[in-house]
Amino acid sequence: MNTTQFLFSAYNCGKKYLWMLFALTAFANFSFGQTIPGTLSDTEKTTTFDNPDGCIQTTRSYTWTFTDTAGVTHPFPGVSDMITTTGSERWCLTGPQFGPLSTWSSDGLYYLQGTAGSATKETVTAEAGYVDPKYVVVGVTYAPPGPSVNTFVQYLKSTFVGNTESLSQSFTGTNTETVTLTYGFNIPLVANGKVTDTYSTTNSETTKTTSTVTTSIQVQNGEETFGTGNYFAPVDNDYDTVWVWLNPVAIFTIDAGVPLPVWNGYGFDGTDQSGMDIVGIQLGYLNGDFGTMPPDIQTSINRTWASDQVWPAGQGPALTSADLAHIASSDPFSVSTYGLDYVGYVPPSPSTSDNRFTLSLCSAESSFNYVQAAPSQTPAIYTCQLTYTNLSAQAQDISTSYSQTFSTDVAFTGSSFLKNLSAELKESSTLTWATDAQSSITTSTTSTASLSVQGPPCNNAVQGEGPCVPVYDSQGNQPVQFEVYQDNMYGTFMFAPVHYY
Repeated sequence: MNTTQFLFSAYNCGKKYLWMLFALTAFANFSFGQTIPGTLSDTEKTTTFDNPDGCIQTTRSYTWTFTDTAGVTHPFPGVSDMITTTGSERWCLTGPQFGPLSTWSSDGLYYLQGTAGSATKETVTAEAGYVDPKYVVVGVTYAPPGPSVNTFVQYLKSTFVGNTESLSQSFTGTNTETVTLTYGFNIPLVANGKVTDTYSTTNSETTKTTSTVTTSIQVQNGEETFGTGNYFAPVDNDYDTVWVWLNPVAIFTIDAGVPLPVWNGYGFDGTDQSGMDIVGIQLGYLNGDFGTMPPDIQTSINRTWASDQVWPAGQGPALTSADLAHIASSDPFSVSTYGLDYVGYVPPSPSTSDNRFTLSLCSAESSFNYVQAAPSQTPAIYTCQLTYTNLSAQAQDISTSYSQTFSTDVAFTGSSFLKNLSAELKESSTLTWATDAQSSITTSTTSTASLSVQGPPCNNAVQGEGPCVPVYDSQGNQPVQFEVYQDNMYGTFMFAPVHYY
């Protein structure tokens, strides 16, 4: 629960304790005494209650509305109260009790800061907003060997498939590495310049440092990454899948008097759909090896729903060839020599030299066999549970970065939020992400994925007799054993032959 949610809950539970909670929590998050440009106004409502014991209780309740510099009004939920008890009896003379209000506006864009001991000294101390990058790569899943319907890797509702990212390279200031997940673990929906109270129910985000956000993608039940296209050429990374989030927004808070922005994590744009739009694209389509992009995927990456947003000159909503090339580069095997240079040695290396992949386990073993069936027999199906290992110090240091221009919602045009955010960017309308190692992976995380692999069949001319047609590994130069590696950046598993021939 974040500070704002905690204070609001405390207010509902008992107003007489609220001023104490302010002193403990709220002042640590927003600069007291500073205000955001605009006009804060209140509406007073007075009620009087005659107690049976001769006391008269008067409550003055104030509702608040903020009008920004563009003339747009932003109401705040809840009230601040001043309660006065009077009467001739001595126990009536208790004096005023104050219930200040601290909350985000109903559209989630402005923060109202209450003052302990007063119901009328309220100030707007922070403003929030968001910008719209075109995409975020949230994962890469690797194809196991062979095209059998019994060959696949399944991530079983794993919450460890995702990414860990920082935006600190985007800004010129020295205090821009701060991350505060204003909306807790939830990823909120945004639309028309508002942050709504609708959230993703299957995905979440966390922060374990002051500068990074880990987005965890809960793979749907039954989501599988299938194998490669040819039994007799089982190593083919064109069948790997890169998972691309197509309607992300990056939410920021700017504290009054301190224009350096605080990243509040991600939201998703409801102009597209009422959920996170995550599309899996096989590497072969990203690099052109599979030919034209399938129509359903092409429609998704066109992002026509974002055409009305405000774009920098020469930019538009659709993913470009440069965008697709960068998305492809999220899979190291998009470079044809990566496997030959980094994995596939004898004996197997415990880690690739770039520390992207670490040797892992398939149940109790680090490898599995890929062998052809005997004549007239069905190939054996190998199954196991994939498990993670702790990241080494070297693996924890891996990082890649990329820059991307963003669009903005028309509702923020001319706003002080955009002016303050833009003033701190190194490049106009550009954010720079650093994708780091997936630090959520630990040895305590077990059975988050399962593997099933079936080797080549034997098509024999005479029932029960060999040879198979064709014979797999007839020249002794095909892989018959694969090692299991974990991707330290995205929390998934990769399957490499023990030796590349």
